[in-house]
This record gives sequence, C-alpha cells and structure tokens, in this order.
Amino acid sequence: MEQDAVIPELKQIIGALIFASRHPLTAPEIKRVLSGTAQATGGYTAPFGSVKEEEIRAAIDQIKADLENAKSGLRLGHVADGYRIQSDPSCGPWARHMLNMDKPHRLSRPALETLAIIAYRQPLTRAEIETIRGVNIDHIVRALMELELVRIVGRSEVPGRPMLYGTTKQFLEHFGLQNLETLPGIEQLARIDRNRQAAPQAQTESPAEETAGTSEADANEAPEGQAEESPEQETGDTGDQETVDTGDQGTGENTDADTEQPADKIES
Repeated sequence: MEQDAVIPELKQIIGALIFASRHPLTAPEIKRVLSGTAQATGGYTAPFGSVKEEEIRAAIDQIKADLENAKSGLRLGHVADGYRIQSDPSCGPWARHMLNMDKPHRLSRPALETLAIIAYRQPLTRAEIETIRGVNIDHIVRALMELELVRIVGRSEVPGRPMLYGTTKQFLEHFGLQNLETLPGIEQLARIDRNRQAAPQAQTESPAEETAGTSEADANEAPEGQAEESPEQETGDTGDQETVDTGDQGTGENTDADTEQPADKIES
C-alpha cells in the first residue's frame, strides 16, 4: 500500500463487501472475509482480521443510519438473515421504468396459493399440498422450483418416503423477509385485506354522493315557468333521484365483491 493512501474504516470495508456481494451478506460471512483477507494479504489488512461480530453489527447499524440520513435513494435491507444495499422503495417508479419493469411478472393465483401453503406448513409432501388445494400441483411445484422459490428439503418417514418441500433463501429475498418467522400472521393478513377492500369502496361511494348532490341541485334550480305549469315534474325529478342513488349503491357492493382475496398478500 502506498504511504499516502488512507486506511479505510471498518464500516467502509463492510459497505464495500455488502455492495459487491451477489447475495445478502451475514455478519459471520463478513467476519470470515476479514479474517481470510488478513491471513492472505497481511499488512494494513491484518488488524481487521480480529474484528468481532459485535463490532461488525455496530458498523452495519452505522451504515444503515448513514444511508438514511444521506437520502441518496439507497438503503440497507435486512433480508434472508443477511444485509444488502437496495434502492429506496419510494424511488421504485423511476427504477422500474428504467429497467422496463412497469409490467412486472406476477405469479399466477394457483402458484401463489401453493407457495403460501408450502411457506406456512413446510416441510410437507406433494400429497399433503394436493389435499389442501384439492387439485394436482405437479406443474405448479415444478414451476416454483424453476424460479428457485421452492426446493426439496428431505424425505418423509411415511411409506414410500415421498419428498418434502420447503422454501428457499431466494424466496426470502424475493419477498423481502428476514426469515420465516417474519411471515405475516393470520390477523395481519386479515387487516391488510380489510384495508384493501375499504379503498375501492370509498372510491365508489364518493362519485355516488357527487351524483346525488348534482341531481338535487338541478331539481332546485328548475325554471320557475316549468314549476308553475306542471308541479308533477318536481315529483318526477325526485323519483329519478332515488333511482340514481340505488344504482350507485349497487355498484359499490359489486366493487367490494370483486376485490382481491387474501391469497395475494404474500406477494406484497
């Protein structure tokens, strides 16, 4: 190393390792890299070979705080029990447009249902999955394995020793989960579903109220000549107003019925 070069701080080294890694990097992995580099290179890298995991985690926390304070569009994500540098979710529209990902590839509903069953009940056999879903899932499991979201984790002890399926580390990375313990519970899924159902309902009710208000205003502002000549027309306008309200309310109920079901929540 040149004499005028500056020895980097621990957080700089760790930040460079996390950025260069192709997968989320854990604290033990970072420690092994520091130790191996010290043994292989020596010199100014030697002092970092004895760094403890507690020091590494403290440096990671500092990197996370620095990125948040810098507002650089980057953040330190904690997924799959490791750390990775990723873009800020608020900057997603621009990143997706640049990468031509405005229409992301989504898993089909049957694939999501199968994946949810495996994620929450793993390990389990194909027959157990089919018992829950009630349909053959050979092609779905094969597709999930090709996407590296599902893998074979062993064999069951029942006769025939069928294969057991479970999720992969890629599954955690894809859905931004720290580990399987951070999967949303039933109550959390139900709350998310209620919120998603409430949004379309609120949007449907607003136009109905505006339509009712406009009709009432039109009825009140009717020309005086018409009102004096045929009072029955006012009664007819009122009847039309009641019909408009009923029709809009019916549309609101249909909107609720068409909302998505909780099976899609794991994708979020």
